[in-house]
Amino acid sequence: MGADDNKKLEEANVSEDSKNNTENDAKIEIDISKDEMEATLCIISPRGTENLPDFDTVLKELDAKNITYGLNYDLIKEILTKRILNKPIKIASGTAPVDGKDGYVKYHFDLKQEAKPKILADGTADYYNLDIIINVKKGQLIAEIFPPTKGTPGKTVKGKPVKAKNGREARIIIGKNVVMSDDKKKLFANIDGQPIISGNKISVLPVLEIKGDVGPATGNIDFLGSITVFGNVKSGFSIKSAGDIEINGIVEAAEIESEGNIIIKRGVQGQGKGYLKANGSITARYIENATAEAGENIEILDASMHSSLSAGKNITAKGKKGLIVGGVARAGEKIVAKTIGSPMCTYTELEVGMNPSLKLKYQEICNKLHAIESDLHKIEQAVPVLEKLKEADQLSPEKETLLEKLLSTKDVLVEEKSELLIEKENLDLAISYSDKANISASDVCYAGVNIIIGNASLKIRDKIDHVTFYNYGGQIKFGPYEG
Repeated sequence: MGADDNKKLEEANVSEDSKNNTENDAKIEIDISKDEMEATLCIISPRGTENLPDFDTVLKELDAKNITYGLNYDLIKEILTKRILNKPIKIASGTAPVDGKDGYVKYHFDLKQEAKPKILADGTADYYNLDIIINVKKGQLIAEIFPPTKGTPGKTVKGKPVKAKNGREARIIIGKNVVMSDDKKKLFANIDGQPIISGNKISVLPVLEIKGDVGPATGNIDFLGSITVFGNVKSGFSIKSAGDIEINGIVEAAEIESEGNIIIKRGVQGQGKGYLKANGSITARYIENATAEAGENIEILDASMHSSLSAGKNITAKGKKGLIVGGVARAGEKIVAKTIGSPMCTYTELEVGMNPSLKLKYQEICNKLHAIESDLHKIEQAVPVLEKLKEADQLSPEKETLLEKLLSTKDVLVEEKSELLIEKENLDLAISYSDKANISASDVCYAGVNIIIGNASLKIRDKIDHVTFYNYGGQIKFGPYEG
């Protein structure tokens, strides 16, 4: 064999060795998440005997895939030195963006005071220390506005920036008798009065004090602020307030309307004409022969007798007597009393499971739909007759105008009907019973009481002690008192 032949043989052997070495090399597999916030490294070595890549080789592969940020170099070295094979391991993490915080308003007075008397040890209520009306002085700091913060952008493992959201400005509207500091960060009362928040608007309203009765000496009261009456409210007179109304005495057959809370320290003798309405809550020792409507709660300490009560949330009668007898009581969530009805089987109707104002709206929609159906029926009877006359060329100008009007009215009614049906469908969902709605009597519920919860009703025929009623599967069930 000549020298040239030997040389060719050596080159062939080197080429074969190189091929064998390549086949014995482990493979590098790098995966990047869809959001490019993570990257994993997996050293593929099925037999575990292959040659592992060195650190620089792995870095070149990462660089080829543009992975430049958030790399854990120590972990990569550990994977290689400890021969962690065939297992994807996260070796790079991006930095998530941090959204800015919204601006906010800090109020320097209590926002959650409730018109709720304290029950004393003897079962009576302390109506004289409710402290429900908050007062501030002129120049007093009532609120601070804190600005939003900017967001901090993030970065992907490929070094791309990820945008962050900046916080939103706090929304507040300056109402009556409120002034803002020059730096737009602080709000001060401009008069002595009561701070009132309505939506995003903050105002300070004065408190009107009536030292005696509301009656012939005062006339009707209509005040943009809170009112305190130290005496009674006589029959035939009315009080309207943009704030809270607090009455130390008795309300006779009068009308009391408040955009806040109504607190009556004694009671209501409505004589069938008394009317109370509050956007917030109503609290009274007793309510007799009157109507009371509250956006939130009604709380009675002694008794509700032959009255109509309506509350968006709860009605409670938990005081010394805690009695609801006669009339109707409707609440969105719960009715809780000591005693419901009477041994004389006085008819008393209690209903929970839907906000009474929504139920009233539901009834109005049903009435409108009934009227529209009636009008459409009349139109559908008249139109074919007029159209036949038109086809026979026997339609007078006046009747032709009538036909056009009827067809136009039909289109309007059909569209209105469609809108009302959508509203009705939404209210149908709301009117369905709630599993949280219930009616409870801690002492006794007498016969003659009609229980309505959502879409089910039950007339009580025998007295039941210590009971809670609830709607289960469309039927009224009852069990031990739950409170």
